Amino acid sequence: MAVVAHPDDAELLCYGTLRRAAQAGATVTVVVVTHGANGVSLADAADGRRLGPDERSEEVRAAWHSTGIQLTFLGLPDGALVADQHLISAVEAELTRLGCTLLITHSLNADTDHQDHRALADAAANAATRVATCHTVLHGEPHAPRSAFTPTVLVDITEHLDAKVTALAAHSTQAGRWYLGKDYTHHRAAQAGWRLRPAAAAAGRAYESFETSVLTLFPQEDRPWP
Repeated sequence: MAVVAHPDDAELLCYGTLRRAAQAGATVTVVVVTHGANGVSLADAADGRRLGPDERSEEVRAAWHSTGIQLTFLGLPDGALVADQHLISAVEAELTRLGCTLLITHSLNADTDHQDHRALADAAANAATRVATCHTVLHGEPHAPRSAFTPTVLVDITEHLDAKVTALAAHSTQAGRWYLGKDYTHHRAAQAGWRLRPAAAAAGRAYESFETSVLTLFPQEDRPWP
């Protein structure tokens, strides 16, 4: 499962990772916590345009179309998430309902990141401790500058990099945001490799990178990992 704050966050953090998991036979679900209606393109913001609560969910559906990955929308307002009992319980309920084994969410170490990302990272990490099936928690790379993100986990997404660019482009209401563009997507996928596997990066491999707050190898001896 990926549990993310906004409608474009899963594509940014872990699009290639989720595609690889699905191709390997895993049941994969993206849970989008807010409707994201307060986020508009730079041009639309200047014109005072507001989004409807369903507009961005349609972009998410377009981004994941034909991937076999399931989508769930909690529909909370964006911009004011707080890691309180309500949010923690909502996330825990989804982890339990879906039998989450491996959770991907936002980084716990990104002080300059969006306030919704920080709140959801705390809430998801808290909730996961009470879900017995959830054996691994990965925290994706933020696009916030000057963060303390320190990855130790890489997933090779070379074969899915172009599809990731296309998925991010599905978010047309966010047009003009640099972190959704092809150049940044390619840069970040290369940077992760140069940091931890420079020989592979030099050979052209692309990665998504993660921190982990818990990593359990071979969690169930009677089933193949993961």
